[in-house]
Amino acid sequence: MARGPRGLALCLLLALAGCPGGPAAPAAASNEAVQAMVAEGDAAWARRGEPAELVAALAAWRRAAAARPGQPELQLRLARGEGFRALAADLPSEALAAHDASSRAAERALAALAPRFTEALRDGRPVAEAAALVEVPGAEPLYWLAVGRLGVAQGTGPAAVLAVKDLALPLLLRAAALDERLEAGGPLRALGAWSALLPAAAGGGVEAARARFARAAELFPDEPWRRVEEARTLAVLLQDRAAFERLLEEVLAAPPSVERGAEQAAARRRARTMLDKRARLF
Repeated sequence: MARGPRGLALCLLLALAGCPGGPAAPAAASNEAVQAMVAEGDAAWARRGEPAELVAALAAWRRAAAARPGQPELQLRLARGEGFRALAADLPSEALAAHDASSRAAERALAALAPRFTEALRDGRPVAEAAALVEVPGAEPLYWLAVGRLGVAQGTGPAAVLAVKDLALPLLLRAAALDERLEAGGPLRALGAWSALLPAAAGGGVEAARARFARAAELFPDEPWRRVEEARTLAVLLQDRAAFERLLEEVLAAPPSVERGAEQAAARRRARTMLDKRARLF
């Protein structure tokens, strides 16, 4: 891979050949053993709100993925799991590591599900053109890849954000076009947040952010992370303290979620932290 400015930026975006963090060497294991690892991970994932269970789920899935590196569904489990670990992390360093691991697992899944995407990037084609080659089966890994690399960039510093945003945002746009319902409106939430952080000339702006958050709310009115992201970005940008407090208090007051209880608990922790810091933001 090239090591000029574009090559370095792609190393920030993707875990491609020549960049660190590729999959572990496969370990010998029977199909029955791999299935048992996956079942162990899935059972622990159902209790992912408990930190020890999340660790157990990821460990089991890593063993299965190492034994069967060509199976994208195993990499997708890791991408989702590490993505949740990033949301739930209390320490910035842990969130950064989880975002990185999520994006690398997503890239490996994408390589299997949308090989033309990876080939196009290796050939030096623009990221938006490469993303256009991804079809519906690749939407989820495309989403986790973009979110993970943007998360790493935000945790690294402004220079990293500048280096990666123009490469990752086209991936989010394609993921949203393919399936805006992913991860309870995840692509819309992420695009709404980044729209609030970017000027209109760069594809962002207040109106774009409002439209994307509104669409996410229309599809998933009870999703707490939409409220958290809208408060964190758009409400702060507009210096709308009333909206900031209303959104976060709605997160805290919502009834328990059956399907996304662990995500809701993480959102509540984040909401409390943000409310504690409101005096610094307004």
